[in-house]
Amino acid sequence: VICEGDELVVNFKNDVDGRMTNADGSTNTTTLHFHGIREKSRPWSDGVPFVTQCPIQPGDPTFHYGFNASEIDGAPPGTYWYHSHVGSQRTNGAYGALVIKERVPDASIVDDAANTLVLQEWYESSTNQIPVSILINGKGRVGEKKLFCEDDETLNYLKGKGGNCQYITNEDFPDSFSTNYAEFDVEKTTSYRFRIIGAISQNFPLQLSIEDHKFTAIAMDSLDIEPVPDLTNVWLAAGERYDIVVQTKTSVPEKAYKIKILGYADINHKLSPLCSIAWLKYPNQKIDYTYVTPYDCSGFDNSSDLSFSRTLNPVPNNYAEWEGSPGNGKIFIKDIKSTKNQPTINLDNLANLNTHYIEFIGDITFNNRRMKYPDVPFLLQNPEKITGRCGSKCDLGGNFPDLHTTCKDFPECPVNAGSLEDDYCECQHVIQQPWAPGYWAETVLINNNKDHTAAHPIHQHGGWYWVVGMGKYNKTINRKFIMDEDKKNLLNRTFAYAPAKDTLQIPQNGYAIIRTPLDNAGAWIFHCHINYHVEIGMAMVLQIGEQGGKHPLDGQDWCTGPLEQNTACKTPPPSPKGGPGFINWFFGMEPAHRCVKPGTKVTWLWVNKDHN
Repeated sequence: VICEGDELVVNFKNDVDGRMTNADGSTNTTTLHFHGIREKSRPWSDGVPFVTQCPIQPGDPTFHYGFNASEIDGAPPGTYWYHSHVGSQRTNGAYGALVIKERVPDASIVDDAANTLVLQEWYESSTNQIPVSILINGKGRVGEKKLFCEDDETLNYLKGKGGNCQYITNEDFPDSFSTNYAEFDVEKTTSYRFRIIGAISQNFPLQLSIEDHKFTAIAMDSLDIEPVPDLTNVWLAAGERYDIVVQTKTSVPEKAYKIKILGYADINHKLSPLCSIAWLKYPNQKIDYTYVTPYDCSGFDNSSDLSFSRTLNPVPNNYAEWEGSPGNGKIFIKDIKSTKNQPTINLDNLANLNTHYIEFIGDITFNNRRMKYPDVPFLLQNPEKITGRCGSKCDLGGNFPDLHTTCKDFPECPVNAGSLEDDYCECQHVIQQPWAPGYWAETVLINNNKDHTAAHPIHQHGGWYWVVGMGKYNKTINRKFIMDEDKKNLLNRTFAYAPAKDTLQIPQNGYAIIRTPLDNAGAWIFHCHINYHVEIGMAMVLQIGEQGGKHPLDGQDWCTGPLEQNTACKTPPPSPKGGPGFINWFFGMEPAHRCVKPGTKVTWLWVNKDHN
């Protein structure tokens, strides 16, 4: 917890045991990413391996991360979080809450950062791929039965298509528990701010409700929104945050209330549920410490009761719910307004310099491309030595205020040979934009919903984008269809008080139109926040400006801080093939298991130079 205007400095040292590797086959390297912080003055501190820095190895010198909690670094008061950006470390617990408090808070609301709920589905081990519980601030219990999936269903779950699992007996179910559920103490007739963070790993959105209480949403992804009152539920996908205000009661029963958390291994069909609770406790209320959530989560889903429920940010996978909103009690992002307007977002129809259309082809690609990371991080590359890129570069022309861009595609890379599932391109996918404060770039994200895929939560580093349009169809769509609809002016855009997000679920058979301000020079990864998806390459880089820009005062150049430029990382970048393309081998390392797709070429790397 820090305060508005504070300077945060993190002296980060990797002391991970040199004999250990990660379950995904990556090394024992690591990084630190502040999720939601723009890092305007220090893009080298964004913490993304092979994009803004090399991964930190054990024994490397201390890495100095940080930011200024103000507009200097684009970090206003709000709810953020931090996590590793290497392999499955975030899934395995390398994350935490980050709260920036206002210097002058709203005196009518109790804003205690201790009232923060960090939510994540929990896996029994780093090699188990199906969750068996849900954690709230690291606390939870596994029920008398737990989920189990066959291999095919596990793969469907990881791909975001949903795993149809079954319950099996939990052989480790104890007679008594050594852990309790999280507890939050409140007083009567008082307004409390609760901060909710979706530290979710895979396609496992989570719904929060509070027994016998309604609440008001006042912020999402760190920024204020017009209050959304009388809510019974709010959903969070991986990376999202919501701030809510709970007005406590004047009279209460003897037993404490449950804050209920619910998710599904197959969210599209609401199959294979998991649930957990935290306690909301008034003075003198009692907590039943023997309580364990029912393994089938009976009584946890109240969203089908339209006479009672009012749900914010439901997973956008139901066409009827989408078309009937918000009158049906389902409030999607398209129905939300920001408290602040962005006056330049469409100024005289000149502010948008260009539009790119990105389709999630083959489920887990951007325009049929998967990211192949370079040996030299994007931020540190000499622009005269760049090779292997796909995407586009947009050059700035004209005179202020009548600026424009000319965009040219990088050379296409060859599509992989083999099955249709592998029919994608591997390349360094970059969309390069000029640094142009006051101007914006537009992206239309298209989810074609092939085989009931995920409502991919798309996260942008380097700052928020503003959601100016969203739509959903009751039929199959693709990039050409959406581009044709746009040419006919059938994609509506609303600019006044458009909501800001840094992570957004894109509706299946639908699209989202986002606009990003071009005022933050650097190389910023843009990716699906489902861990399996980003690991196999559902990512690209939004580059704003260029290292060594033509004039030191025109803002095109960016700061690389203390990092060495044009130098290859010691550790090779990960493979986008969905399995480790290399396995690191250490002297004396502990036994480790690697799951490698049949036919994948695997390179064994001896990385301990102290032995031969």
